[in-house]
Amino acid sequence: MQALQDYNTVFERSSSWRSSADAMVLGDIFDKGISVAVWTRPEVPLVTQYYVDVFKSLGMGIRGVFSLTSLKEEIAKLLPDGRNSAGKQAAIDDIYLLSDMLTTLFDCDSVGVRLVPLSLAMCPSFHVDNIPVRLVNTYLGEGTEWLPKESVVTRPMIGLNDANTQGLTKNRLGQHYRESSVRQMNAFDVGLLKGKSWQGHEEFAAVHRSCKVIPGTHRVLLTLDPM
Repeated sequence: MQALQDYNTVFERSSSWRSSADAMVLGDIFDKGISVAVWTRPEVPLVTQYYVDVFKSLGMGIRGVFSLTSLKEEIAKLLPDGRNSAGKQAAIDDIYLLSDMLTTLFDCDSVGVRLVPLSLAMCPSFHVDNIPVRLVNTYLGEGTEWLPKESVVTRPMIGLNDANTQGLTKNRLGQHYRESSVRQMNAFDVGLLKGKSWQGHEEFAAVHRSCKVIPGTHRVLLTLDPM
């Protein structure tokens, strides 16, 4: 295990992710050594209650590509009405806010929107996305989990063998990690995750997974892709 200890010591002073209550942190995703950038923000109770009220009415959710100029109008048609019209409007406004931020960051005019109601984990295994970048935000339930790059080890890196992987978990990407290294976003946290199609940053694709959904609870996940 000495090789593993030496490896972890080397990377204690570096980090592949950034997190801040300042929305400007999302711009750090352009740094080559960064896989994940997270804007931690407070819950908006009006939006939370809206999704609690309409969860069953969301059906299969919303999927589509929308121009920023028409996004509010289109989303308003697709989202169900709740008990409080102010809640629906707040939900629409927040999707627009995040879409506006994304199109500004990546100099584009449209976003691929996916708003999904979940009773089970959508992607329960650690994986990387075959896209340049994706914004993730959970409105209801717990947030997305990810593995900091510096906490992951592979056999080629340190000569891992069956004898010295005790205490480590292996994911389907062939990486070993400690469960205590897994990071998780909170509801309303906004994360930008690099994908393996980001040219010149392929090795920094974010390794992430959907959180477990406790039986009897619900989750509403929003993802946005710059188009």
